[in-house]
Amino acid sequence: MASSDNNNQSEMKSAMKTVGVVGLAGALAQRAYAFGSGKIKVGLLGCGGRGNGALRQCLKADPGVEVVALADLFESKVRSTRDRLNADDKYKGRIHIDDEHLFWGFDCHEKLAQTEADLLLMATAPGFRGRQMLAAVNAGKHIFTEKPVATDPAGCRQVMEASRIAKEKGLAIVCGTQRRHEFSRVELMKRIHDGQIGELVGGQCYWYGSGIWYRGLGLKSGAYREKDMSELEWQCHNWYHFNWLSGDQICEQHIHNIDVMNWCFDGPPAEFTAVGGRAWRSHNAKQTGTAKEVCRHYSGGEAAWEKYNGDIWDHIFAEFKYANGARCLSFSGHSPGTGRGGETILGTKGRSNCSNSITGENAWKFEGKNVNGMDQEHIDLIASIRKGEPLNEGQRIAESTLTAIGARMAAYTGRSFKWSWLLKSSTLDIVPEHARMTPGPGVFHSIPTGRDTLS
Repeated sequence: MASSDNNNQSEMKSAMKTVGVVGLAGALAQRAYAFGSGKIKVGLLGCGGRGNGALRQCLKADPGVEVVALADLFESKVRSTRDRLNADDKYKGRIHIDDEHLFWGFDCHEKLAQTEADLLLMATAPGFRGRQMLAAVNAGKHIFTEKPVATDPAGCRQVMEASRIAKEKGLAIVCGTQRRHEFSRVELMKRIHDGQIGELVGGQCYWYGSGIWYRGLGLKSGAYREKDMSELEWQCHNWYHFNWLSGDQICEQHIHNIDVMNWCFDGPPAEFTAVGGRAWRSHNAKQTGTAKEVCRHYSGGEAAWEKYNGDIWDHIFAEFKYANGARCLSFSGHSPGTGRGGETILGTKGRSNCSNSITGENAWKFEGKNVNGMDQEHIDLIASIRKGEPLNEGQRIAESTLTAIGARMAAYTGRSFKWSWLLKSSTLDIVPEHARMTPGPGVFHSIPTGRDTLS
């Protein structure tokens, strides 16, 4: 572990009072330190664009942060990330990554968890997140995780378990739902929860954009290039477009807005209803052309190219019914043209944009200093570790992820259901067994129509 200002006999006595003499050795091996002004060693899991961004935000958050390890599915991404960090004068003296601390492959998260890093940043495909978080907390690591944290109810339960273990061990879990760390929204939510807009009766939330990247063959960024990828590795490289990896666009992006709705109601919905479909993605000439190219590479022709075109939908419209009877509408997807984003919450005494203002009987507007939430979440995380009062957002991000998954399941199946069934009874687990640990044969659905059941 990193150095600590509180590593002394009083800490040992406290541990003895907490767990007793029998459990002392285990407690000391797994305990979380209050770091004071000591160094905090960080490891990154997932060296793509968001992972590199999160790492820089963590370095910016505290001068005592040092980077000691990197991990990714692909060797090229690990090496290119280290090269960029070493070449950046802003981080001089803070990057200490030798060759023995570069990890790649489907088991790289396990190797990373066994390093001396105190804090792990996670920005891999969400389908792998539950088992990665469990490995981290079992190894005594603090966590920053990007959203969402799963693609099915089984994965969400893994994250809830990781959150429980982290709480027992005094470990932090902060997630990349940055709206929760923006000063204006924090002040606004205090007022909403205090009844300033009255009883909540409804709302809307939106994340509708023009589309995202679709990757073909090979890894061309940086100085390192991968050898030919297996079909499974290619799918992980193109992870956004596959449901088992991303959870569909409603999980990957719209979760931000859904999380704000849950924040307003201080918990997830009680019931789900949704509709949706796939139209634009299947007729996007650029994407379908690339899918045919990939099909020729792996299958020797263009027959059944649709299985390489992804299986996520391009629009899902959902209704969330919350415990008090209020109904909120959710609109998410991608298509050409003008997009829309944001949230609105309605109460019996007014309404709010869920960002910085209230209109109605108790009108209010935030006029204080605001911050970039993507920066502030790392500042808050590090400060909580140093203080010895670690933030734990694991249960909450699992619930918001499961809310998005619930909407997807309702849309895919055409069925309505309750939160209690989704949380406790659904057995849906869409991560292929052979993809959990090692590369294997291709994992593809035959046609892009969605694959959830109400199992």
